[in-house]
Amino acid sequence: MSFGLRVRLSIMMFLQYFVWGIWLPMLAQQLGPNSLNLDGREIGWVFTVYGFGSILGPFILGQLADRYFSTERVLAVAHFVGGLLLIAAAYVSTFWPIFWILFFYCSLYMPTMGLTNSISFRSLGESNQNYFPAIRFWGTVGWIAAGLFFGAYLDYQNLTFYQSIFDLVGQHGAFESFLSTWRASAVPLLKQVFELPFVGEPHYRDCLRVSGFFSLLYAIYCLTLPHTPPVPAKDTDPIDKRSAVIECLELMRFRSFAVLTVVSGLVGIMLAFYFACENYFLEAIGVDPTQTGAYMTIGQIAEGVVMLLIPLAVTKLGYKTTMLIGAGAWAVRFGLSALGYPFWLMITTLALHGFAFGFFFVVAQMFVDRAASKDIKASAQGLLIFLVYGLGTVVGSILTGYVRRYFTQVVDGVTVENWQGIWMGPFLLTLFCMLIFALLFKEEQIGEIREESGLKPELAPAVH
Repeated sequence: MSFGLRVRLSIMMFLQYFVWGIWLPMLAQQLGPNSLNLDGREIGWVFTVYGFGSILGPFILGQLADRYFSTERVLAVAHFVGGLLLIAAAYVSTFWPIFWILFFYCSLYMPTMGLTNSISFRSLGESNQNYFPAIRFWGTVGWIAAGLFFGAYLDYQNLTFYQSIFDLVGQHGAFESFLSTWRASAVPLLKQVFELPFVGEPHYRDCLRVSGFFSLLYAIYCLTLPHTPPVPAKDTDPIDKRSAVIECLELMRFRSFAVLTVVSGLVGIMLAFYFACENYFLEAIGVDPTQTGAYMTIGQIAEGVVMLLIPLAVTKLGYKTTMLIGAGAWAVRFGLSALGYPFWLMITTLALHGFAFGFFFVVAQMFVDRAASKDIKASAQGLLIFLVYGLGTVVGSILTGYVRRYFTQVVDGVTVENWQGIWMGPFLLTLFCMLIFALLFKEEQIGEIREESGLKPELAPAVH
């Protein structure tokens, strides 16, 4: 296995999630009272865009990559056009324009998550699949870097979040020295850049502009990725073999595959609650709104650590137990968040999100890849994206707007949200998903799936 290949795939993963990690955590601040001041229901609907984008997009782009065009070129076009759309979204100020622009953007971006998985798995080959978590780890690093970068961008004169890190390890004096040097050397240069008429002072809308700029750079890099040609259907193939989408959907007749994908979709509802609500929850417990995105990187730091443990966990525990541990971490996280205090515990629970995401969703992606034949891998990953970030996100985002409104009241002229009531919903949903998954999912069925797909069953990891 070439080290250079792994480096190229790792850079791809870094940029893939760096772009997303800039705009998604901070979008709520751009939409809310600190900028556009949309109401709760409108914000909820805007957060459905990456869900709607995951419904048709993955199947269309997956079919194109599986049957007609090389995957790296499909990625390049999607990110180039998407970057232009993100930049355009930064300059609109009402609900419908931003909704439709982000809708079309997400219809291009969300499928690329499955396509980057597909490129990685096909480039590595099945015998080297255990390298995937280490490569996907750099996507987590990209998300962390995005949060830290944009937090510093918004607060470039004070670097408040970085001060909290130095204070945590008892190095306040070192931070003051660093900040003094930063203000003397970097701040004057940044001010000159921000004085340019087409740049301006940092603003919440820049989560869209800046991520759009990096999306354009990423599009260029995609053209350097390993050539991943399509696998055209033969004229003699039956109709279900000519369509990668239909062939992929046929996997749903296997109960364990169906249970995994459907439960993943239900967990996607909970994931929508996290992204739509966490920003406001952190602000409610005392976090500066410019730093909420930086604080949310705590979850990705934990996810990065977990990524390195996934091969060992799957080998020793199997898919099922590993995923149940991940879902259990989410249940604990939402249950503790419902308490609402103390502050240090609420911040600590962010790490559980990253722990759960790695053990649940990344392991689910590995299972799906093992179950799918070579010619439908992109579409199979697209199916998972469709259920998690598509249907799950749409339902979850719509529910979020109504749930937040239901648990919001005005007390003495001040708007107060009942976070205990808000977080109990995803807490109970996670428990339900764990129960269904524990009862109905049998990972041993992967041998049957692979045998019917013409794959070698012995490549599936052993369960101890």
